[in-house]
Amino acid sequence: MAINVKTICCPACGAKVNYEENLKTIKCDFCGATLDLTEEYGEKRDRERDDIQDMQIRHIMNNMNGKTSSNVDVQRSKKIALIIVFAFVIFVFMGSIIFRVVSGAFMFSSAMKNSTTETTETDINPFDKLSINYYGISGAATARIYDNNVRAISSLEKNTTALENLKNGDTITVKYGTNTVKNGNTKYNFTETEKTYTVYGLDEYVTDINVIEEEDLAILKKNAIEKAIFECEEVKFGYVKDSFDIYAIYSMVKKDFSNQMSVFIVSFDYEDPDDHELKTGYFMAEYSKVTKLAAGGFKINFNTNVFSYGKESYFGGFTVTSAHSTWDAVYTDVYLNIKSEWNINEDYMK
Repeated sequence: MAINVKTICCPACGAKVNYEENLKTIKCDFCGATLDLTEEYGEKRDRERDDIQDMQIRHIMNNMNGKTSSNVDVQRSKKIALIIVFAFVIFVFMGSIIFRVVSGAFMFSSAMKNSTTETTETDINPFDKLSINYYGISGAATARIYDNNVRAISSLEKNTTALENLKNGDTITVKYGTNTVKNGNTKYNFTETEKTYTVYGLDEYVTDINVIEEEDLAILKKNAIEKAIFECEEVKFGYVKDSFDIYAIYSMVKKDFSNQMSVFIVSFDYEDPDDHELKTGYFMAEYSKVTKLAAGGFKINFNTNVFSYGKESYFGGFTVTSAHSTWDAVYTDVYLNIKSEWNINEDYMK
């Protein structure tokens, strides 16, 4: 009869032990443990074996799962680390750009602020660019101030003495009300705040006929005499030609300097038609606005409101405004009747 041999694992040491199927107990050849081969023990043994196998399988699976989980965690950690590093690099790079932009903007702002707040001081004489022009005739002239400084200076209020009714030799004082002014980022400090100007360069009415050169004055006298002769001939008035002469000359200037007149009194002898006595008559010849020019020379206008004298002469024509038979009448007409409005100078009296 054949013997059926089986194998069992020693529950004590785990060694494989061969045994005959009919035996109830055996000893382990390796550790000497007694093994129970009954059915009850076999079932227990099988369960234990199964439990051992399950434990081994779970251990293996746990090891495998542990390795897989660890690898996944490592990969995830690496990715996270790479992301963090990349984000850090980007952050540093962008931070550097932002810092440069902000720094540049701050520096620009500071420069602009400094440029708009920094003040430069400079000394200046405002009168270097201030001028005065004069208009009109001496005695009735006006002055106009031209301030060509920067607007902050030219717009400053200036105190001045009279700018009207001026004559050559008068003075005008100009004074700034401050000694400093700011224009933008520049502060101007005035080296001078007050200056006095002397009026000059004005044409002047002649108040003394003797200021005219003798040669020119002789021509004026000659014209006056020729005019008187011409007028006497026109009215068929009897006269002695050789007796015409300049008897008196008056230079007169209106007190408001609105006019000037030089009156040449021409005397002549005539025969009175009633008593046939030889008497003296007088013509008044007026030169209007005899003016001494600032540039040199003279200018003479002529009244033409009564008579027109067409003869050409050195100075042109002039007007005989009236004729009188006595000197008292002439003096009253020329002097007494107008002295309240005119300043009269007796330039010549024969």
